[in-house]
Amino acid sequence: LRARLSDARFFWDQDLKVTLPVFARRLEARLFYAGLGTMLDKTRRISALAQTIASAVGNADPGQVIDAAELAKADLSSSMVGEFRELQGIVGSHYARHEHRPAAVAQAIAEHYSPLGPNDKCPSAPVSVAVALADKIDTLVGFFGIDEKPTGSRDPFALRRAALGVIRLILENGVRLSLTKTFAQAHGNYSGLKAAGDRVAADLLDFFADRLKVHLRD
Repeated sequence: LRARLSDARFFWDQDLKVTLPVFARRLEARLFYAGLGTMLDKTRRISALAQTIASAVGNADPGQVIDAAELAKADLSSSMVGEFRELQGIVGSHYARHEHRPAAVAQAIAEHYSPLGPNDKCPSAPVSVAVALADKIDTLVGFFGIDEKPTGSRDPFALRRAALGVIRLILENGVRLSLTKTFAQAHGNYSGLKAAGDRVAADLLDFFADRLKVHLRD
């Protein structure tokens, strides 16, 4: 344990020599998924989508939403997350606080992966909700757009979990959001998806209906 903590301290000290925006730019070298661009591409899509979603989430500061969305994935380029993968998001939030960024931005970086499951705490802070919704919807539209949908028990990209996350974020925070329009914008943020936007939106609405039934039964 002492050796692992010593490693962590070393990586922490090394990472603090670099700022989050620099880490974010390095995402250009990290592939999100074949046909869906790099992690930097995903970051830019999340930022654009989160700005639109923010208007549906009460009291979400637009500037903080942009800042959080652009830095949400930055710690994936850090040495700390390279060594301790399970700390992604958590590490980024600590680095954001170290850089004296607003508390809402740091919180959103930590929470944008949530909720991770039916028993995970659902974010409620406006900036966190906007970025978390944008991240999950971007992922769902992208994979449905290249026809990588869950089949039977097979769900390698955790799309069912992402859809449940969107449902919980909307229901538990009382968000009024047109999913059809949001899916359309998310689709437009991509280039080269196989499936047309209206087809993706229709398939996702059916997918969400099934997830909602499961969620309500539980």
